[in-house]
Amino acid sequence: MEPLGRDRPAAEAPRREGCRLEVSALLESTTHVAGLGWRLTTEAGPGPVRTRTLYRGRTRIFSELTALRYGLREAVAVCPVLEVRLPDPRAVALLSGGSHPHFARAESSVAGLRPLLSRFRSVRFEGLFEPDPELRHAVGEALDTGLHEAAERQENRALVMERIIERAKEVVLERDATGWVANGRYRVSLDPLRCECPAWTTRWSRAPIAGKRAQRLPCKHLVALAMHEGISVPADLAALARRAPP
Repeated sequence: MEPLGRDRPAAEAPRREGCRLEVSALLESTTHVAGLGWRLTTEAGPGPVRTRTLYRGRTRIFSELTALRYGLREAVAVCPVLEVRLPDPRAVALLSGGSHPHFARAESSVAGLRPLLSRFRSVRFEGLFEPDPELRHAVGEALDTGLHEAAERQENRALVMERIIERAKEVVLERDATGWVANGRYRVSLDPLRCECPAWTTRWSRAPIAGKRAQRLPCKHLVALAMHEGISVPADLAALARRAPP
């Protein structure tokens, strides 16, 4: 965790009251890949968005509770009083002592959180939280990273390609003087084939083009641009990566 005070190591960070922890998760239910995210806000202001990719997400509530565990571990060192915002009100009900016959695993997760929650002076939960754009974007990126890893297993490729196409429909493309920009963040091009997003660049930066890198699936931004240019057959979209330069 970054220091909260100037020139003060993290271990000596002052304890602050009235902190807020925002939690979000996205789950792809067939591959059980989930993107997790959380952000802690203290009196010093909003902290950085943290993310993880979960490869055994099981359910959306389970994924949210897993993200909550990571967020609580960060908050416990600096926040005796905490407000937690979660998207799913069912998760809030479980955390508040309720039960649900369809969420036995989630109930088990809540039980595992009790020792951590007991270290706070007080914790208040709020449901129906809509994550801010930065947190929502980061969680989506974590999900995309997990989906691309799942696609390395041959039996998942067709399914993951379907999910990438679905997510590509939400991508906003804008044209400027030098080319295309996806979602206001990443420059993307079909000729030469490239995208600046982590799912396309970071994960494959050291892989040889003749090996696994040639078998990768395109990111949602490349798919969005390809569909904009008239490529709509899933097999043709999946084959885009073969055009990537060395």
